[in-house]
Amino acid sequence: MSAITIENDLVHYEALGRGRPIILVHGWLGSWRYWVPTMQHLSGKYRTYALDLWGFGDSGKDINKCTVRDHVTLLFKFFENMGIRKAVLVGHSLGAAVCLNFARQYPEFTHRLFLISPPLVDMGGLGDELPPALQPRAAAPTSRPAELHPSSPPTNVTYSPTSETLPSNPFRALQQAASTPPQSAPPPENRPVAPVLPLSIATVPTPPAEPPSQGFAPILATLTSAKPVALLMRCVSRDLPDLEMLRAEVAKADEMAFLRTAQSLSLQNLALELKRLMTPTLLLHGEADALLPPPDESLLQRINRGKQSGYFLPLIEPDVGHFPMLEITAKFNRLLVDFLEAPDLSNVEFKDQWKRTIR
Repeated sequence: MSAITIENDLVHYEALGRGRPIILVHGWLGSWRYWVPTMQHLSGKYRTYALDLWGFGDSGKDINKCTVRDHVTLLFKFFENMGIRKAVLVGHSLGAAVCLNFARQYPEFTHRLFLISPPLVDMGGLGDELPPALQPRAAAPTSRPAELHPSSPPTNVTYSPTSETLPSNPFRALQQAASTPPQSAPPPENRPVAPVLPLSIATVPTPPAEPPSQGFAPILATLTSAKPVALLMRCVSRDLPDLEMLRAEVAKADEMAFLRTAQSLSLQNLALELKRLMTPTLLLHGEADALLPPPDESLLQRINRGKQSGYFLPLIEPDVGHFPMLEITAKFNRLLVDFLEAPDLSNVEFKDQWKRTIR
């Protein structure tokens, strides 16, 4: 067992292999231990680190530092203690949210980002405005009388560049003219004046508004509906490899720390943070994940809109649940190695190759 002291508390971690550093961050249901197959697979070419977050596994259980921000600080200080200047971050579930926040705050330390089952939901703010063709244009000027436009300059005061005399106080002259009804203006009619609609609004039907998103509430309700071990048994099959090991590790989690991390995430728009991220990112989500359902395609498209080609590559894997690294270990490891070694993430053919590989 390896450990370091950060903020006067114990942080447990394990390391394996030699080479470029990779940091593996666990989720709500588990600890560093379920990364062992991945660490063994990568150890020939990479130096892998897997640590326990505050409140989980064998790390300190101080519930006063168990928010996502606290975990980001923990990860930063872990980099400092290990002498790591830049690394690939691999995060699962809660760990995916921590790694995403770390990459946003410390992009200079993040080489690439692999997010597995992140709690992504639509909380708005992704720039879903109408396309330019449907956006209202400014209304054309009308020829209605000046008295219907109090802010318009009076029509009965004119200044000619060739005039020999100018009012001594132009502003007073304007005020006096404004109080005098214009001679050429017809009397207002008794019927109300119909508003003039911009052409784009008058001719293009307004698209129906989407129903408001529930945001993080359903995920928070799921995470707080039972104790961690009970949640684990709800979202895994009985034949999952190393299930007893996983159950024992989940039982180590402090329940208050578990809840505090979930509550702190409920206040954050992870989808917006991911959209703003400039780090090459691969996202993998099991379609059968009962704990954190995968985001719908429209949300992924809006996150990807405006990003540089190849900087966000989402993969939704059918018939896989919450633990891809344990359920499809060999395929998961091949995908991770491909992601680590790809020289050019903008290569569309390479993305198609990933899809073929994981299937």
